[in-house]
Amino acid sequence: MTDKIKTILEQMTIEEKADMVCGASNFCTADASRYGVPAIRMLDGGTGINYEQLIADLILSWRTNPRDEEEAWLMKDFSATEERNVIFDYFRPDKLTEKETKVWKKVREYLKEQFIKNTTNNDTTLAFVEMAGDAAADIMSPACFPCGMMLGATFNPDVVNQTGHALGREARAYGVSMLLGTPNINIHRDPLGGRLFEGFSEDPCLVAKLAPEYVKGVQEEGVAANIKHFAANNQEKNRQGINETISERALQEIYFPGFRACVEQAQPATVMAAYNKINGTACTANEWLLDGILRKYWGFEGMVVSDWGAVYDPIAALKAGNDLNMPGITADPEKVVQAVEAGELTEEELDRNVARVLELMDTYGSPECYDMSAQYIMDMSKQAAYKAACEGIVLLKNENGIFPIRSKGKAGNDSVFETVSDEEVMSGVVLCGSGAIRLYDCGTGSAGITTDKDSSIYEGLIQNGVEVSIGIPAVGKRAGISTYICVARIPGMEGNDRKNMKLSVEDAQILNQMLDLKRENPMVKLGLILNVSGPVDLALWEHELDGIFCMFLPGMEGGHAMADILTGRVNPSGKLPLTFPKKHKDTPTYLNFPGDGYQVNYGEGIYVGYRYYDKKMVEPLYPFGHGLSYSHFEISNERAIADSVPVELVYPDGKVDNKKMPVLTDSLRIAVDVINQGPEEFSEGMEVVQLYISDPYATISKPVKELKAFKKIRLAYGEREKVTFTLTKEDFASFDSDLHQWVAEEGVYNILIGNSSRNIVCSMPVYLDAKTEYSYSLQTPIKVLYENSVTKAHMNHLWLRLGLDPADIDNKYEYEPHTRLIDLVHLKCENPEQEALDEFELRVGSLKRA
Repeated sequence: MTDKIKTILEQMTIEEKADMVCGASNFCTADASRYGVPAIRMLDGGTGINYEQLIADLILSWRTNPRDEEEAWLMKDFSATEERNVIFDYFRPDKLTEKETKVWKKVREYLKEQFIKNTTNNDTTLAFVEMAGDAAADIMSPACFPCGMMLGATFNPDVVNQTGHALGREARAYGVSMLLGTPNINIHRDPLGGRLFEGFSEDPCLVAKLAPEYVKGVQEEGVAANIKHFAANNQEKNRQGINETISERALQEIYFPGFRACVEQAQPATVMAAYNKINGTACTANEWLLDGILRKYWGFEGMVVSDWGAVYDPIAALKAGNDLNMPGITADPEKVVQAVEAGELTEEELDRNVARVLELMDTYGSPECYDMSAQYIMDMSKQAAYKAACEGIVLLKNENGIFPIRSKGKAGNDSVFETVSDEEVMSGVVLCGSGAIRLYDCGTGSAGITTDKDSSIYEGLIQNGVEVSIGIPAVGKRAGISTYICVARIPGMEGNDRKNMKLSVEDAQILNQMLDLKRENPMVKLGLILNVSGPVDLALWEHELDGIFCMFLPGMEGGHAMADILTGRVNPSGKLPLTFPKKHKDTPTYLNFPGDGYQVNYGEGIYVGYRYYDKKMVEPLYPFGHGLSYSHFEISNERAIADSVPVELVYPDGKVDNKKMPVLTDSLRIAVDVINQGPEEFSEGMEVVQLYISDPYATISKPVKELKAFKKIRLAYGEREKVTFTLTKEDFASFDSDLHQWVAEEGVYNILIGNSSRNIVCSMPVYLDAKTEYSYSLQTPIKVLYENSVTKAHMNHLWLRLGLDPADIDNKYEYEPHTRLIDLVHLKCENPEQEALDEFELRVGSLKRA
């Protein structure tokens, strides 16, 4: 706590302090300007500036605190319907009534003031803002960026960082000090989750590598990032109050790593506590979660804000470490005052919460004017959105030469293509489906972006010189059509989970019609573009389609990016950040989603996504990490950058073997060679090299393999590159729920490298030399020693030296196998011979576990 904040706390009344921990409006904190600390405005911003929230909060402030008589008159009897019209028809002002138009102009004037105030205040910027006059389509419309799932598909931390910077710049221009959901870190638990599209991945390693870059990008622009929803907010049904029963191991290994990485690597200014309960306690009132895990174990020093309406007990929330109760229209400062007066909440406890809110406001409430123009900021947003869309589009299937579509120029050529005439347009390629004209750029709710900036695949293909038409032509007008592409859409929405994995009836009918067309003309090629918020069931069509792309919810540049990939101007490089199952019944959560009433059991434990499909040997439709390129890459020559040494191994069955392999004590570097084998027509391409670790002799149950590192590389045709990974002991660790700690078990591991979780092309063993609770010793569970003939013999020898009956060991193994040997010794022998114990430790401690 700074001296400035200490001084303010000494001067504040209890009532003022209570105001500080309760929002002043839907998206603003209380004002402390009299103490030199201004209020801050926050908005959802994971995919862009949420205009709906911004405009609604402005209108609320004018309605509750009009600044003059004109404003009071304008807001008098201004209905909720009129407010919605201003918000949703903001870019169509000709549809507004006279009164709505006046409010619309006030909003525009406010935004104009913010742009002039917060960007380079010169003639160029001013002229640019004024350029469109009263027209809505101007510089002040926000950018829309790809959703979190699509950023996850990039497998590229640099792209995520660039997106974060673009968001931060726009927020500064709009006068927004804090962006909520930057990023959403929740794991993809079930394909039907309504907000699945907001999160990065089903895999905690991928999330942990990408999420901190988002935070860094936003905060390096002087805007407070907010990571949400802490923790395990994985469904929309009954989300306010749903109680999730989750093992400590699943929390630590699956649901926490992304949050922990952000805190330890990027120091986010704020964390949002989630709606749900974890093991009986609401996240907003969960002291173990907020004060223990988040602050004491990870070292978080920022402010915790509740999700909107997630505080069910305001005093318990403050005591647990939830500092700010939002939104202000439902938070009640008087309850806080009464709690202090009644002794339920001490002023010292309240000061702790208030200090964190004030420190946030003091740090981010008064940013300096940007030394860049509004035009530059928006240009950078467009570039970031385009790059992220290009790298996040996933080519799932490509057969029979369907992609890329051959336009009137050479693939990969950036020259201007000739625009085709209306007569020519009825031949070549047909786009159909619900997304043929307009894509779903983003989801709805918090992640919804109201803007006039978007793009279409159709217009992009025309610009790239492709002969394209919309809709399947009537019989007799199909001559010359070579390719039919269905663009199928599935929306993502806050507040509702998907009911199933099916495509819409409209898109299913069109795909069936396309299959009929191919039966009539086998030379026709069929393609599918998935503009979706999660996996879909393609069982009826996948085997008949020549090519499939998945572009998730791609933001405002998705149409341009998809058109450029379709025509070969851009080489696809996205990888699936989650498994596409063949059907929902195959999923690990099928019997446990969305739960029973307000109870849900995370019965799958750590076996989320590909971890489950591997363990159960279930074949997915498309595996985690899958994604094709127009180029072919060869990954080979896996090796450790260290000498291999002989290691005498004792296997669980008692077999002893001597093997030569690299040994890791603190760290180990692994390298592979990657070459772009072409074809030559694509001047360059990108591949994601993925490293997984497998523990074949684990003491506790473990997945078949787990992603631990990845690297996205760009290679020209014929170019070769050595890709190097550095592994540490932490990469081999698992969380032991009995010990309540992470343990990296000594022994043999397999390093697996490929370009998807199911396409492993290189493997090699390494030995982790690290004494832990699992190493052979007196602390080892009897089960481990008993099931190995070598260590069992040493254990029986010790028992005989101590004059004990070996049947004791047999009985304990049968009924309490996890009992430590030393505990059984003390149970059966009051004063065991120390020399015998030391001899046992020496004998088994020298053994190398496989």
